[in-house]
Amino acid sequence: MFRQADLLMPGEGLPEPGTCDAVVEVAGRDSVGAAVALARAGRINRVLPSIAFTGTEFGDLDSLLGNVERLRRLLEPEGVAVEKPVLHGSPLWWRATIGRVNSLLSLRYGPWHVCLGCHMYLHALRIPLCRRIGARKLVAGERLSHAGREKINQSREAVEAYATVAEAFGVRLELPLLGVDDEGDITSLVGEWKEGEGQPSCVLSGNYLARDGRTMTDPERVRAYLDEYLVPVTLRILSETVEKGSADYQGSVWDVMVNIPM
Repeated sequence: MFRQADLLMPGEGLPEPGTCDAVVEVAGRDSVGAAVALARAGRINRVLPSIAFTGTEFGDLDSLLGNVERLRRLLEPEGVAVEKPVLHGSPLWWRATIGRVNSLLSLRYGPWHVCLGCHMYLHALRIPLCRRIGARKLVAGERLSHAGREKINQSREAVEAYATVAEAFGVRLELPLLGVDDEGDITSLVGEWKEGEGQPSCVLSGNYLARDGRTMTDPERVRAYLDEYLVPVTLRILSETVEKGSADYQGSVWDVMVNIPM
């Protein structure tokens, strides 16, 4: 299903500009539920599903195509048209901003940054796509709490950083499930669908958790990572991509890091 080559921007086959009002991030249950919530609120009419890859996924990758069909079955009764999905990703972007500099970043920010950087990448990757088809909304399933469990990549500080980057390029990150904690509310949107079911896994999943499952973070270092590094480097990469069609990922990283005391 996925190619290993860098595929930041799909080529032919995209909807005509202005025909879709939203790009929907298709991953697992919550991303589909977010689109259903917006549809029921009458806030989307035609959407383009986006499947993104990082290079760290394993398991049933084809399940994501199945989730697009779930999305279609749930949205069409609400009067929302669903386009054919787009598959894209940039492992070179991920490697430059997260993998290549992991040890350096860990010295200053701690070992918790990987999932934050990855989620920023997954949102930012779709911004050029939104702009290309004229969609002003990017729909995602971020939640601040999952039945009482918190995820570092879905903290309020992280979500605000993702939204800030999107807004800088005229895209609104739509997060209708952000305050939803009750699993029953998710079931009311997507039916019986367990968390984590029907989607690939990540080889780095849970890397910030203690042995007992507690989230190990230092809030001050997380905020510093977002403010000093992640937001600036993502803005730089997106600016180059929007202006030139491509970006010097590693060059952008070094240019940002030169001003960070390590």
